[in-house]
Amino acid sequence: MTNLYESWQEQIQQDLNARVKAHQHAVRQANALRVQTGGPAPLILLGDGDSWFDYPLPDPLHATDVLEALRTAGTPTPMILKLAHYSDATTTLLGVTRRNRLIDQLNDPANGPIDALLFSGGGNDVVGDQFRFWLNDASAVGNDPARGVDDQRLAHIFGVVESAYLDLIRIRDQFAPHAPIFVHAYDFALPTGMSACHLAGPWLRPSLVDRGWPDFAPGALIVKTILVEFRAMLQRLASVPAHDMVLVETQGTLDANDWANELHPTGAGFAAIAARFRAALATRFAHRI
Repeated sequence: MTNLYESWQEQIQQDLNARVKAHQHAVRQANALRVQTGGPAPLILLGDGDSWFDYPLPDPLHATDVLEALRTAGTPTPMILKLAHYSDATTTLLGVTRRNRLIDQLNDPANGPIDALLFSGGGNDVVGDQFRFWLNDASAVGNDPARGVDDQRLAHIFGVVESAYLDLIRIRDQFAPHAPIFVHAYDFALPTGMSACHLAGPWLRPSLVDRGWPDFAPGALIVKTILVEFRAMLQRLASVPAHDMVLVETQGTLDANDWANELHPTGAGFAAIAARFRAALATRFAHRI
């Protein structure tokens, strides 16, 4: 088991090394072109996080995640150093190994001056087999889905996630103090029981059924309640001016046809979320995206 894990981590590192190399090559080319033409500097972004920023399943018609959609649509397109990797929780993303990886890339001048950080995280801390921890048994709350969430337990896990975001802010303050952080609160996932091509998931419905919430409508309300609370936590962080954090409003963007499975949009859905990021970036960086 250890050898498999080590091999998996080595593959991830090889993928990230290739991304960094390609990004640095693109930065050199852009700088050379700018010297020749005198045009504006391209917007350089660093994207880190989970599967919304690094979705591994192909889509023949659309970009496969938010970052890919962001850098393949519109003019001008930003340059994005993609450190995100699917399945990571914030505790992993900002644990020692990934934290040091992020710092190393922020410190490397070959990556160009990073204009902004884009971060997607928090979902994997809550969903999956552990999702049942944040739910009340239906029988204990009179089968009322409005009381389906264990507020105390949910507050505890969101406290951990908030600590990870605060650590991200401290990293930015120290190593890229002029770069705002753009975050999002996903969208209202649907507990359909649909997995990702039978490779992963489902992440919501099994826990809901286990707690006595087998019907779709009550389950969807419970999931929405949790996501609204997640957005509220991010909004509190973004409301502090010193944090220089922008909450991209993504909740309410997708309809039922925009979901590929319980947790991930289709390619078209990712493009719709990316459009929200593009609009938020354009507000901060006028005429550069």
